[in-house]
Amino acid sequence: MKVNLSTTVKELCRIQGLTLKDLANRIGIAPESLSRTLNGNPQLSTLEAIASNLNVNLSDLFASSSTISLRSIIVHDDTTYIAEDLNSLINNVKAICAKEGIEL
Repeated sequence: MKVNLSTTVKELCRIQGLTLKDLANRIGIAPESLSRTLNGNPQLSTLEAIASNLNVNLSDLFASSSTISLRSIIVHDDTTYIAEDLNSLINNVKAICAKEGIEL
């Protein structure tokens, strides 16, 4: 399965509540430069900055989503949260944090 860097970065941003413009600002480049990077031939230093600012490993930018196998059960305050994928797990953690007044 071919991995699309742009799609992966957009999904990671979405999960973390960021826009590509937010990510570009964090990295210190123009949004247009980030777009060219994601759709072209990026430099390693830029890829490292993207991964670092998204709190993922560099290899995660190129990992096929079909290789991630995840099941989780979280019990919090007598409520059971079940996740069959990474997005569900993240949403469960966000829900728990919101209940507890913890900002991510």
